[in-house]
Amino acid sequence: MKKRLGPVERLYPMPCALVVGGLIEEPGVLAVAWINIVASTPPTVALGLRESRHTLELIRHTGTFTVNLPPASLVEAVDYCGLVSGRSADKFGETGLTLVPGSVVPTPIIAECPFNLECRISDEVEVGAYRVILGEIVEAHADEELLLDPDGSLIDVEKLDPLVYIPGTREYRRLGEKVADAFSVGKPL
Repeated sequence: MKKRLGPVERLYPMPCALVVGGLIEEPGVLAVAWINIVASTPPTVALGLRESRHTLELIRHTGTFTVNLPPASLVEAVDYCGLVSGRSADKFGETGLTLVPGSVVPTPIIAECPFNLECRISDEVEVGAYRVILGEIVEAHADEELLLDPDGSLIDVEKLDPLVYIPGTREYRRLGEKVADAFSVGKPL
């Protein structure tokens, strides 16, 4: 028997990313769990941000942003970046996170995050109190120790150790064990 829950803002788990907007001289960062890849041609990420967010202003100013996937070990910095406004605090100074210039866009990436995406805004859609920002991924960066192959197309997710958010319970977690290989376990016999 299933219980009806009504409309909810939950999908389990949700990636927990640090999104940077602005320039290296005047950056903003916030924790975003309302984020996902929505297309592969062109590679596109969508993120939902409240209109009131300072980092959203910076993203609009440059037309670019970066998505930085933190390992679970950065949970305190991620939570801080989600709780404190950049209008009144120096989040980078407080967390010790290091900015590195992007290679394609003017917005920096976070050095301590082992996987980073550089993005250009391709569209913005109003959804209630949120703005859904669509960003074309124009470059990706990965720490070399994460790479499973020489061309960098495969990432070792266990080494990445991505932080995920569990909505409703408001928990941060790690990913669990592998259960099967996609695109093969369900093939008809």
